[in-house]
Order: sequence, then C-alpha cells, then structure tokens
Amino acid sequence: MIIKDSITGDLDLVNRYINRYIKHDISAIAHIGRHLIDSGGKRIRPYLVITTSRMFDVPVDAYVKVAAAIEMYHSASLLHDDVVDNAKQRRGSPSANNIWGNKRSVLVGDFLLAASSSIIAGMKNDDLLGTFIRVLSLMAEGELIQLGLSRNTGLSQKDYYTIIKKKTAYLFSLSCESGAIMGRAPDTVRRTMRQFGLLLGIAFQLIDDNIDYVSSARVSGKGRGVDLKEGKITLPMITALSGADRKEKAVLGRALAGTTDKGSFADVYGIIEKYHGFEYTKRRAESFAHRAIGLLDGLPVSPEIEELRSFALSVVERKS
Repeated sequence: MIIKDSITGDLDLVNRYINRYIKHDISAIAHIGRHLIDSGGKRIRPYLVITTSRMFDVPVDAYVKVAAAIEMYHSASLLHDDVVDNAKQRRGSPSANNIWGNKRSVLVGDFLLAASSSIIAGMKNDDLLGTFIRVLSLMAEGELIQLGLSRNTGLSQKDYYTIIKKKTAYLFSLSCESGAIMGRAPDTVRRTMRQFGLLLGIAFQLIDDNIDYVSSARVSGKGRGVDLKEGKITLPMITALSGADRKEKAVLGRALAGTTDKGSFADVYGIIEKYHGFEYTKRRAESFAHRAIGLLDGLPVSPEIEELRSFALSVVERKS
C-alpha cells in the first residue's frame, strides 16, 4: 500500500505528537512506547483519519490529535492482545511482552489507553467521544468472544465476522467517521464514512488472515501459521472445515489444539488449499472492498475520494 507524500508529512506530525506521550520519566513507558513506534506499523488508521478529515476541511491540529489518539489506542490493544495470545513476535520483532514481560506490557497498554482517551476527551466533541468509547467497548467484546471460541472447530462464519468486525473493522470505521464528525458533515455522510470504514476493515482483516498462512516471514514480517499456533480459527480454516472429510477434519482439529508436530502446518496448508480456502477468502475481501468503494460514488468528487478508492483496492492486493 502506497501512501502519498502529502499525507506522509501529516503522519510525521502524528508520530511527533505520540512521542510527546512516550517520552516519559517511567522507563517502561518510554522503552515500550519507542519499541512500538520503531517496529514499523503501517499507520493505516491515522492515514484514514487524515484523508477523511481533509475531505471536510478539518484543521490539521485537530485531525493530528485524533489520528494520534486512535493509533495509541491501537498500540494499546496490540500490547494487550500479545499478552492474551502469549505472542513472541510482533511485526517481525520480539513482542513487548517477550522483552519486558506481561505485567509491564499490560500496564503500558493501560497507560496508552488512558492517554488516547484523554486526547479525545480534550477535543470537547461529545459525538466523537461517544463514538470512541463505543468502539473501545466493541473491541474488548471482540477479544473476549475470540478467546471464548479459540480452538473451536464449530466456529461459524457468522461468529467469525462478528469477531473481526469488533476486533478490527470498527476501529477502521471510527478512523473514517471521525473526520466527518469533526467537520460537522450531515448524518447521511457520516453514515457513509462509517460504513465505508467498516467494510474496508473487514476486507483488511480477511487479507490479514490469508497472509498469516501464505506469506513468508521475509515478506509479511512475521512467521507463518501464527493464528494456527494460537488456536485462532479464521475464514481460510472455516472454509476448509466445511468441506473436509473426517480424516482431514481430525488433522485440522489436532493442529488447532496444538497436539501435532511441526510438520502439521504443511498438512493444514494443503487441506485449506484443497478446499480453496485462500481463494475464497480473497474473493470475500475483494467483495467487501468493492462494496466500500461503491459507497463513495454518492459523495462529491475530490482528491481524497480518489485516494480512498485506490487505497481500498490496494488493501486486497497487499502481501504484508
């Protein structure tokens, strides 16, 4: 995904704003915060805040603050997720909990959550604050639902979509709607931006779930099969489970339970490929991305609209 130079400048402002919070006297905040900043995150959510805010003539200082707050919350959620998942890597580097331990990671995540909430509250915009709090609650719900359904081979597509909407897509939705909220756009436009972000977030996560299986560590920045190791059942796996015979389902079940040897990944990959799990997931991602793009047709033509169209298309073609 290519981000234009004009937006890169604003992303630099976002990074500087975040640095104000992580340059802290408490060493854990400073070190873990710097680790997150230096780990090469894509800054997709700030990018969406910036692009959509420009559509509605939101002042730069306002959208930089909101973009920073959303990215800080996203970082907090990653810290907490890695503790829950006992993850060892994040973006191709050792995860924060692997370096500094679970306790410090959780507490720094709490700090970032409090800081992001403080920034949003300081905007003095009740609509923005209410939407932000609602999304935070939904993301926590998504993590709990996924945890409760971990390694459950009976997970339905409906449950899967509920999880990825709550864990991923609603934060995309907030990122896209925030500019419309700050720019006092009509309710119909706000709904359009909210839905655009939701559909884009679903497409993004679907591709992420494919990448976990199909991209090399060199390309994706993480090892293959992380979701499988953590017992997370994603759409490629659900597709395979729906078509597999009894023997194949047993192979998939043992892999998800973590009771097989290292060679099991190749077996699982082969079964998913046999039942077109990766192909189906890519098609679904493309469908959601095109639905998102279709929503933009009702909005006035602008450079930002064209940027969002291109970005939505690039989301489904990414390899990392």
